[in-house]
Amino acid sequence: MLIAAVFAVYSVITTENYRKLRLDEVSKTVAFESERVSGVIAEMERNAVDLSLSGRQFYLSDEHTEEMGVSVSTENFKAFTGAVGGGIWFEPYVLDTGAERVCYYAFYDPSVNAVRHDPDFKTDEYDYHAQMWYTAISVNLSGEYSTVWTPPYYDDTGTNALMTTVGAGIYDTGGSFVGMATVDWEIQSMVDRLSEIKPTENSFVLLASPKDDYIISNTHNDGKSQTGESLRTILWYDKLSFNGDENVHIAGFTDKGAEYISFSRILANGWLFSVQIPAAEIFSEIEMRNNQFTVIIAGIFLLLLILTAYLLSRLINRPLRKLTLSVAELGGGNLNNKVDVKSKDEFGSLAAVFNKMTVDLKESIEQSARERLEKERIGAELNVATQIQASMLPCIFPAFPDRTEFDIYASMEPAKEVGGDFYDFFLINENTLAVVIADVSGKGVPAALFMVIAKTLIQNTALSGKRPEVVFGIVNRMLCENNEAGMFVTAFLGYLDIPSGNFTFINAGHNPPLLKKEGEQFKWLKTRSGFVLAGDDETFYIQQEIVLSPGDELFLYTDGVTEAVDKENNLFGDPRLLETVNSYPVLTPREKVKSVKDEIVRFSDGAQQADDITMLAFRYKGP
Repeated sequence: MLIAAVFAVYSVITTENYRKLRLDEVSKTVAFESERVSGVIAEMERNAVDLSLSGRQFYLSDEHTEEMGVSVSTENFKAFTGAVGGGIWFEPYVLDTGAERVCYYAFYDPSVNAVRHDPDFKTDEYDYHAQMWYTAISVNLSGEYSTVWTPPYYDDTGTNALMTTVGAGIYDTGGSFVGMATVDWEIQSMVDRLSEIKPTENSFVLLASPKDDYIISNTHNDGKSQTGESLRTILWYDKLSFNGDENVHIAGFTDKGAEYISFSRILANGWLFSVQIPAAEIFSEIEMRNNQFTVIIAGIFLLLLILTAYLLSRLINRPLRKLTLSVAELGGGNLNNKVDVKSKDEFGSLAAVFNKMTVDLKESIEQSARERLEKERIGAELNVATQIQASMLPCIFPAFPDRTEFDIYASMEPAKEVGGDFYDFFLINENTLAVVIADVSGKGVPAALFMVIAKTLIQNTALSGKRPEVVFGIVNRMLCENNEAGMFVTAFLGYLDIPSGNFTFINAGHNPPLLKKEGEQFKWLKTRSGFVLAGDDETFYIQQEIVLSPGDELFLYTDGVTEAVDKENNLFGDPRLLETVNSYPVLTPREKVKSVKDEIVRFSDGAQQADDITMLAFRYKGP
């Protein structure tokens, strides 16, 4: 009677557990399939952002030729075959004051098995500024790196298929919207794949866009012609459970007298993916198998209970007592003790296992001690490396106490023990001051080693009296030699002629500095961004020149400043940096660097530093 009661409770609990397992199984299936789609969606968004950044470089460059625009759009899609096509589209007259529409659209042409440019989109017959997709994206963009998806639509311009478009904004250096990049996605294949998901015979799938009130696909027998209709036409839609997180939400509803269990999840672009399964079908097989399993287990348990009672009285009591006493001694810390049970049954095997465990435990303790010593040694060496790297950078301030014509201050905070960022400043002669800031690709020891080489080459070449463009040309060729690791450096080098205030500079792919004229606010210094150092030994660089007046300031930094993140992975960003430096107009360079660093710490709010943070502030006081 006791066994019967136990198994009655067991059967109820097991049935409920199997129900939960079945729900978890379907939830994982829905999560897996939707994650695959979300991966494609994320790839589309990344491609749109990448194309927008290429469009921004094209906009900021001096070459606005048709060939360059076509190259920007077509090269992007040669490496991304998942999209139907896409391009870059500019606002009226921003790229060419004489052209209202300037765009470059590329698509995959199966007839020639290649990506090619389509010139028809900027004709007078097709005003893309008035198209639904252009207005929907431009109105909802929230800034650089943001993306916007259009509602699904049938494309009648060529593919004649169900499509959607994702767009990312193109902004000038002041943050003003000048155009967008778009990627077109034919979603019919994804709809067909999701529609094939049938955990049971009568289950069906709903794919829709709640924010657009749009049914993309409903595989229910009554809903196969509902594509494009409002979600209000589905009577049970308001019974579904979902929100904006990444979890699969389970809910129940009744339709035409049949009870259903729904599994719903919001995809990465805001679409709803929901699988509806009749409740009677989802648990029927599990309950039948569970009942069979319960009967079998009950019978086996009765037989084992009888056998165990017999063996317990004959074989277990004495070995168990010896084993318990020996194990207790081992638990007290005596690792030299051996469990003395020599029987050939399970207790003998268990005793052998405990004896082997004792030996393994002793070896593990010894190994742990050795590993701890090794970690301490590595930690000590990294500490020495940190001190060596810090000593290579100018760290004594004021750096030139006998010079009153300028004031300079810099700092570098590596993300790891050692970093790849560096700064430098030195007098080439009595009247020329050189300033350098650079960022080596990667972090840690490899970046630090490459940093040492790059810093040494730049300083030695500059001290020989060569112009900045010649210095970068020589350093670039030397760094390209034997660069098997494929590392590179973004760098900014400037020469200040102290008596005249002439500032000659050159930029190798680095973040543009901030310039503050006396009595004004900081603004981005317009620089011609050349290619990175160690990227191509045939690259040549062109220097630029401005004139600094007494009281003018420069603020140089690496991308570790603008790409600092908080706990929600929000970027510190260019606008926040500009706002921060303009908040302290009268601070000295030392105080300004410290204030920006404090603002980054407040913004990060304890989030781990992801990249090296390096800043250099400079004020020209005049001869």
